[in-house]
Amino acid sequence: MISAGIDVGALWTKAVVLEDGRITSYLITPSSGDTKKAAADTLTKALEPLSATIGDIPDIVATGAGKQEVAFAKGQATEVLCAAKGIGFLHPEARGVIDLGGESTRAVKLDQTGEVLEFTLNDKCAAGTGVFLDAMAKVMGVAVERMGPLSLESTADVNITSMCVAFAESEVVSQVHRQTPKQDILKGIHKSIATRIFGMLSRIDLQKQTAAIGGLALNIGILTCLEKMMNDKLIVPQNPQIISALGAARLAAGE
Repeated sequence: MISAGIDVGALWTKAVVLEDGRITSYLITPSSGDTKKAAADTLTKALEPLSATIGDIPDIVATGAGKQEVAFAKGQATEVLCAAKGIGFLHPEARGVIDLGGESTRAVKLDQTGEVLEFTLNDKCAAGTGVFLDAMAKVMGVAVERMGPLSLESTADVNITSMCVAFAESEVVSQVHRQTPKQDILKGIHKSIATRIFGMLSRIDLQKQTAAIGGLALNIGILTCLEKMMNDKLIVPQNPQIISALGAARLAAGE
């Protein structure tokens, strides 16, 4: 039995194909202005190794910000449910999951069977951590993938207090003009994001056995700051970006 899940996010579109309970294929592509095309193209390419087409798949579930645009999906599911289902497939020991997405962040508390107990979302002022980090990368003139490693070289604390992009940019520019070392500014940016995330975890008493998924789960700077605040190691899947799409595929399979 083949099923598929597709997660249409603000920055990336992810597709996962399951066959008889195994991940047989997955793909991550940039989301474009044409959400419908991005979704169709991503799943089509993900199915190529199986010599299958979208029409061959009887069960497809969509999730993410653009889920309503996925016309070929047989169903839709919330990001919270898909995050729980996805992490439960790879890490059933997880008692919680933080989804660090492009435009939103969510923390989900799970029971012993992996079912959702409660969850919380970032407020509007948090301004989606992925988009926020992209904006800071442009201001700093540093590639996003280099921000995390560089922040680990910091030797001093710099406070970036605002999570509003416009105000944070002003703070960062001010630090640059003071000739503050780039790595210290970057650590301040990551610490600011981690502080906001930690506040979300505290609201639902989520501290131990927590997994991090989404694109920013690849950012070692954020993870390091957050683990220090939590006093615990985070569970990070090998491919954290595809977890919600995996959860959608499980739901499509009736799991």
